[in-house]
Amino acid sequence: MKTKDMKKWIWSALCLMFAFGGHAQEGVEFFEGSLEQALQEARAQKKMLFIDAYTSWCGPCRWMRESEFRKPEAGAFFNTHFVNFKIDVEKGEGPAFAEKYDIHGYPTFVVLDPDGSLRHRILGADTLHLFIPMVEQGLNRKTSYGYLLEKYRKGVLTKKELPQAIEVFRNAGMKKETGRLCDSLYDLLSEKERLDGRYWIAYKLLSYNDLLSDRLKFLATHTATIAGGKKQAEAWEVIRTLLTDHLNNNTSGRITHKENPWNLGLADEMPALRALLESSDLPDRVFLTDWCDLATACYYERTEQVPPLLEKVAAHPQALEFRYCFVAALKRLCPEQQEMLGRLQKQWKVQ
Repeated sequence: MKTKDMKKWIWSALCLMFAFGGHAQEGVEFFEGSLEQALQEARAQKKMLFIDAYTSWCGPCRWMRESEFRKPEAGAFFNTHFVNFKIDVEKGEGPAFAEKYDIHGYPTFVVLDPDGSLRHRILGADTLHLFIPMVEQGLNRKTSYGYLLEKYRKGVLTKKELPQAIEVFRNAGMKKETGRLCDSLYDLLSEKERLDGRYWIAYKLLSYNDLLSDRLKFLATHTATIAGGKKQAEAWEVIRTLLTDHLNNNTSGRITHKENPWNLGLADEMPALRALLESSDLPDRVFLTDWCDLATACYYERTEQVPPLLEKVAAHPQALEFRYCFVAALKRLCPEQQEMLGRLQKQWKVQ
């Protein structure tokens, strides 16, 4: 064989070798067989069993399998630490598995110890750089879902463990439990500790139903000092998101004086929203206060007040972000205001 041909042959052989070797190393390797056989394999390898519980119609399930789990870094992590298994919860042994481990949302990822006991749990798809740290929490027993859930049920979680439990329960889709733990954590903290960045998660997870909570009131009046001031921008965003969600509902008609499907025990949310605004140092507080006036008029269907109040709100550059809500309110309450509607639609480039 000529030297030139020999070089070509060697290069081709190397390409094939790397291609097959690379393929073998890429992505997550899923065990083929039954759940019991997968557990036996986990026992033999002295590893935990990572399970992807999916359905055939679930888009995020498919995305995880076809995108994230095929990445080399996924293979490097999951193949090292686990025997991996996937199960369609609507076929074969899937329904019994879903019932045993209380699976109702998809995808749900479960980590079992080799004896089949629940070690860890995650609900929902995510990009690999966010997903792997969630799974890593299950590698350490004391930061795992199963360990923290048992302590939660016994009522013996310590103050030090609560932030970890809150994060793990949130990742598992336990919204009610997460909210309760945030309240419990806040109540256990001294005022000095409430400013400590270690407990930021108690404020980070404030949501729509927390409008009347002490946690929200404290955050609104201490944004500049939470975590030594390092969380001020994030604190503003938490408060602003909660406020605008309520204002959107009142302005759009999803909440009216006739009906409030998200009833928090208030006939009118505006006084609570105004009090929160007055106590805060939000950079766009003036815009949000003007929006409160508009939302009140929409809530009580005071149609004659809507156009002038909407003109005032529309003068703020921040109004552009919520333009669809404002246009919908004008169409609903003041359909005769065609000139104003056309002008705002043109200004905001919306139909």
